Amino acid sequence: MRKFLPLTLILFACSPKPEPINYGKDACDYCRMSIVDKKFGGEIVLKTGKVYKFDDIGCMINFFWESDLSEKDVYMFLVVDYYTGKLIDATKAFYIQSDNIHSPMAYDIVAFEKPENAERFIKKNGGGLMNWAQVNDLVRKQSPGRR
Repeated sequence: MRKFLPLTLILFACSPKPEPINYGKDACDYCRMSIVDKKFGGEIVLKTGKVYKFDDIGCMINFFWESDLSEKDVYMFLVVDYYTGKLIDATKAFYIQSDNIHSPMAYDIVAFEKPENAERFIKKNGGGLMNWAQVNDLVRKQSPGRR
């Protein structure tokens, strides 16, 4: 039984996981700007454990579509919850795009973990509710010349 302990430790040590965004220190892996606004951002965590960080949801989506990555390489897509600042599953988040939002790279999209928070935001700020697929489509349409 002891023979398997080192292998078990290696497997746990290598399991992919998100990294905290160090606001003011980390740079966006797409646009290279410093990540400073705690209401925006995201991460792509690869199955290899490599983590890419972004200052705007639009940067994350463009980075993915312009890279050689495929969905089978990705362990998780994460976005910052607008109200809590925590990283949440991007594929399950609720999104709002509005001209009243001013995100770092002007994609003007915010994410929420809970639908009631998204609805509350819409009542105050306007905008339309979207899912992950719709956000991907929107960003790709707003980024001429991109795939």
